[in-house]
Amino acid sequence: MSLLQTVQQEVIERLGNLSITARQAVESVLAGQHRSVRRGLSVEFVGHREYQPGDDLRHLDWLVWARSDRYDIRQYEEETKLRATILLDVSGSMGYASGAQSKLEYSRALAAALGFLMIRQSDAVGLVTCDTAIRELLPPGSTMAHFLNVLGALEKANPGGETSLSTVLDEVAERLTRRGLVILITDAFDDLEAFLKSIQFLRYRKQEVRLFQVLDPQERLFPFRGMIEFVGLEHEPRLKLDGDRVRAHYQAVFEQHQNRLKSGCHAAGVQFETCWTNEELFAVLIRALAMR
Repeated sequence: MSLLQTVQQEVIERLGNLSITARQAVESVLAGQHRSVRRGLSVEFVGHREYQPGDDLRHLDWLVWARSDRYDIRQYEEETKLRATILLDVSGSMGYASGAQSKLEYSRALAAALGFLMIRQSDAVGLVTCDTAIRELLPPGSTMAHFLNVLGALEKANPGGETSLSTVLDEVAERLTRRGLVILITDAFDDLEAFLKSIQFLRYRKQEVRLFQVLDPQERLFPFRGMIEFVGLEHEPRLKLDGDRVRAHYQAVFEQHQNRLKSGCHAAGVQFETCWTNEELFAVLIRALAMR
């Protein structure tokens, strides 16, 4: 199934009017569905301030004047377009697959669905694919033509080299000059200390961050039995291990990694979702994006 077909089936046909809403104010002068940190004259009243010489009298609150003989200006919070950047991990480990889809194939479909949801509500979406460095970068855009470019970049994204997302996240954070949303799609098999520090830097740069960790079920269950030769996807040396003997230790290390990742995201104020490649994409989108 192509990414365009996935978007049609999982989003257009099944999700109806589900939309993504940023939790924090975003900075923009464009019209859209999200709150702005800038004061303008739009739809949501936020309070009064004292009249200053030169203020437009059309914005004077005459009801307040009639009651208190005080000149107050009505202030509003303008609606604004969300600027989102989807960062997709295309490192070698994302190529792992025990079933019909690899982690990267699943992640590409997830990125396409998220991108379409945001484009449909007139938000701006950009894309970064990366492993140890940025491989493709599309600045945020809000047109359907731009979304087709995003789909094209996703279609040609293939698993590459080693993982070092912290360097990429720091570079992306420096490039982002406005408040917005960064969506990370990765298996998060990386140096957690550096990874979480870079997420904190994104938050410091006034970005809302949402992390979708995409995993294969075998990476949790470790169902391998007997002597197995393991081949690393990121140039690690081959290992011959007895699956039955190392399973308990592997699962303990895996759970420790997950707990550290979850607690680090929670501390940084990052929405965290774990997705499994045997899980329906529709269910992931409903769980993660349904408005609360």
